[in-house]
Amino acid sequence: MPLGKRLPGRQPKRLPKQVTLPSKQQLKELYQDVESNQYSYIELPFGDPPEYYCLMAMRDRFKGGCQWNLYRGEGGQSVLEWTVNGNDWEQIHGRICALFPGWDLHSRTLASDSTTLNNEIANNQNLEEGKESTFFSTLEGDLHKFPVPNLLQSISMSKLTGRLQVQSRNGPAQVFFNDGIAVHCRLENAEGEAAIVQLVGWEEGKFCFFPEPHTDTKTIKKRLDSLIMEGAQFVDQFKSLTGKGLSFDAVVVRVHESITEEEFVKILAAGTGIAVAAQKKFYVAIDNHSTLFEMLRSQQLSQIEWVPILFNLVNCGLIEFRHPETSNKSEPNYQGSKIEWGQIKLAEKALTMPETGLYTFPAFLYFLDREYCRFERFQRPFSVVILKIGILQKNEGPGSESTKLSPLPLMAVKDLGKTVNRIKRQIDILAHYQTFDYALLLPETGKQSIGNFADRLSEVLRVTSLKNVSSDQIIDFAIGYASLPEDGVNLDLIISLAQSRLYNK
Repeated sequence: MPLGKRLPGRQPKRLPKQVTLPSKQQLKELYQDVESNQYSYIELPFGDPPEYYCLMAMRDRFKGGCQWNLYRGEGGQSVLEWTVNGNDWEQIHGRICALFPGWDLHSRTLASDSTTLNNEIANNQNLEEGKESTFFSTLEGDLHKFPVPNLLQSISMSKLTGRLQVQSRNGPAQVFFNDGIAVHCRLENAEGEAAIVQLVGWEEGKFCFFPEPHTDTKTIKKRLDSLIMEGAQFVDQFKSLTGKGLSFDAVVVRVHESITEEEFVKILAAGTGIAVAAQKKFYVAIDNHSTLFEMLRSQQLSQIEWVPILFNLVNCGLIEFRHPETSNKSEPNYQGSKIEWGQIKLAEKALTMPETGLYTFPAFLYFLDREYCRFERFQRPFSVVILKIGILQKNEGPGSESTKLSPLPLMAVKDLGKTVNRIKRQIDILAHYQTFDYALLLPETGKQSIGNFADRLSEVLRVTSLKNVSSDQIIDFAIGYASLPEDGVNLDLIISLAQSRLYNK
C-alpha cells in the first residue's frame, strides 16, 4: 500500500567507512556541512567488524541547528542508540568517547556492581599527556545503595568537574559540574533546575561520573542544597497524591458544586502558596468527566508543575479523584435500528491479532492511509506515535557488557494494550508496528497535543507493571512521534521522523 509520494529534495552525503572513532575535526566538518544546508543528512559510518556504527548529522527543522543520531548496526538491522540536538560538536565527541572507553568499539553499559565515591579509578593517561581524552568513568554505582541526594552532595563536596550520567527506567539524565557546582542538568523532557528537582526523586538506576572539562552551558542558578530540598518536597507531594487516589485514568472532579472566585482564593490561602493563577486555570478546566490523562493532554504542564497544583487543590479540599467501576466513555446509541451493528465486532476481530487484541500492522497502514486521505481532502491534522518497548537483556558472551531489548511476552503485550486503551481516546488507534514495536494513530491531534500525549504516556509506562514480567526484569521503552502537517505533508517523511525521534531510555 503506498504511503504517499516522496518529495524531491537535497541528497544525503555518505562518508567512507572508517575503523577509528570520529575525530573532533571530522565532527566539526560535519557540523559545518549541516549548517551549509546542502545535504538532507550526512552519515559517518565507523567500527571494527563485527561492530558497526553510524553517526548521522542533520538540520533540526524545528529548533534550527544540528541534530545528531548514533545508530548501531547496518541497514535495516540498525538500532538508534541516542539523539542529541545542539551545535556543540565537541560535546558530541566527548559523548562518543565516553561510550567507547579505551577507543574500543563495544558498547559500554553502566556497571552492575555499585561502588562508592572513594573507589576512584585512575584517570586516562591521555589527559596527562595532552592527548584527546576518552573520559573513563571514575565513579560508578547503583541508586538503590547510593541515593541521588547523597550522590549529588558527594560530588559537590569533592569539588569534582565533569558529567554525572544516570540511566534508569525514568530515562537518562546528565548533570554537569564545574568544581563541585552543578551548572547544567538535562532529562528527556526537562532541563536546568526543574530537571534536578525531578532527578532527586529517582530511586532506581545506575550512575557513572566522567571527569570532563568545564562546561560553558549554565541552566542552574540556585544552590544545589536548595534544589535537593525542593526535590524532596516534590517526592513527598507525589507520594501523598498517590495515596489519595492519583492515577492517570482517575477522573478529576470538583468537591464544591459552585464556588465564587473570592471563596476559591480564600480557600487556597491555607495551601502551599503557589501561584493562584495557575491553580485557577487548572480548576476551571475540570469538567468532572475527564481523566487526569485527558486534562494534562490539553495543557502544557510538566510534572514538576502539575504535581504541586494538584497537591494544593486536593489538600485544600477543592478536588478529588474518582475511579468509576464502569468506563465513562459513551457508547454509540444504535437503538431502534434494524441493522445488525454487532457485525462491527466481527470486522474489528478480523483486523486484530487474537493473542494480543491489538490491531495488526497491515490494519494500522490501512487506517493511516485513510487518515491521510482525509487530510488531503479536508486538511485535518493527525499524529503518529511509535513505541519501542521490551525487557532489557544483557548480551551473552565473554566480557560482554552491552544490552538489548527482548520482546514482551504475549500476555504482557495484552496488558500493555489495556493500559494504553484506558488513557487514549476511542478514536485513537493502537496497533502492532512491524514485528516487535507498536504504533498509535491519533486523529485531530497536532504538534502541541502530541508532545503532551507522549510526555503523559512516558509517565504512565514508567509506573506500569505488566503480566508475565518478573520484578527482577527491567522494562525499557522509547517513544517517537510526528505530526501532519506541522512535520510535513508526506507520509513517508512522517513515519521516518517518528522513527528517528525514538529515544533509548
